[in-house]
Amino acid sequence: MPHVFLMNKTFRTKGLSILVTDKLLYFIAVHLKLSGQSNNSQLVEIFAYENPVTPTAGSNTKSFGPITVYQFHNLFLQDRLFIYATSLNKDSTYSPKSLGELFACSAWLEREVGEMHGICFEGKKDLRNLMLQYGDASAPFRKSYPSVGVKEVFYDSVTDTLVQVPVSLQI
Repeated sequence: MPHVFLMNKTFRTKGLSILVTDKLLYFIAVHLKLSGQSNNSQLVEIFAYENPVTPTAGSNTKSFGPITVYQFHNLFLQDRLFIYATSLNKDSTYSPKSLGELFACSAWLEREVGEMHGICFEGKKDLRNLMLQYGDASAPFRKSYPSVGVKEVFYDSVTDTLVQVPVSLQI
């Protein structure tokens, strides 16, 4: 299978959007960090979403899993670059390489995206949760997340602890 560097690109007046595979994302980020023309680029935002397109039986429509969007801003040129990274391999889990070595702010952004969407970044150093309880791997922004939780958490002032009990629905 030939290697594809850019799958799709779109030009706007002050920006560029490209779609790449998760394996090539790190090489593009290294280029943005070290090249002379884009040496003032900084990582501004990382967010993810799930592609709602599901292929029907017998169709040749490509369905992507989760898509991670990296937004870079070039301070010198006042230009933005959006990199859409996804995996074309349906057999393996989606795990893009961490950009923490290149951009310091990506450590925090990858923690947020990893926790909310359940994406495991390869080589991520800080594995702590930001918002969810420790040990909770529910990924609330994933489409398969249940709308009603399984445990209810409240503070017991008598014992000075957090108490978890099964959810009791009152109708």
